[in-house]
Amino acid sequence: MQKIVTSFILIYIRSVCLILNMFKKILAGIDGSKLSIEALDLAADIADQYDSELFIVSAVEPLPPLAMPVSPIGSTAPSYLVNYREDQQTLFDGIHSKQVDRLLEKYPTLKIYTDIIEGRAPNVIKEESKDKDLIVIGHRGQSGIIDLMLGSVAKSVVDTCTVPILVFKKEKQTKE
Repeated sequence: MQKIVTSFILIYIRSVCLILNMFKKILAGIDGSKLSIEALDLAADIADQYDSELFIVSAVEPLPPLAMPVSPIGSTAPSYLVNYREDQQTLFDGIHSKQVDRLLEKYPTLKIYTDIIEGRAPNVIKEESKDKDLIVIGHRGQSGIIDLMLGSVAKSVVDTCTVPILVFKKEKQTKE
């Protein structure tokens, strides 16, 4: 009996050590929604517990081709396109700044890095995850026609990334 207990304790200790060293770089993809911020909180909690670095990334989605006018080759980007990029950059700068301040208040020793990248969210997360140990993202749980039309960032990330992924999903609220 003693040998079984000792073996179990050693396995448990090895597992804990593996987990402690497994997630040293955690990537949280956020879009500013309440659910993505809750997923960020979970990522920060994990990062704090395991003395990991937290990387927050947001994607500036490109405008759909139908929204872009045809322009002669060699012409500069239309002003509204430049404004769109600047507006999105400003929006995400504000979101990141607010969240970093809030997280550092709760976790003063947490190492946090932020980045805003132009591209489709699943592609940005996939590219940024290449040197990370864990991805944490939120999932709204949309289904039906909305999910078919818009797609799901979480589903795309799960389908294409090779890094472990923690998908944060809230239970649907039922009306009583």
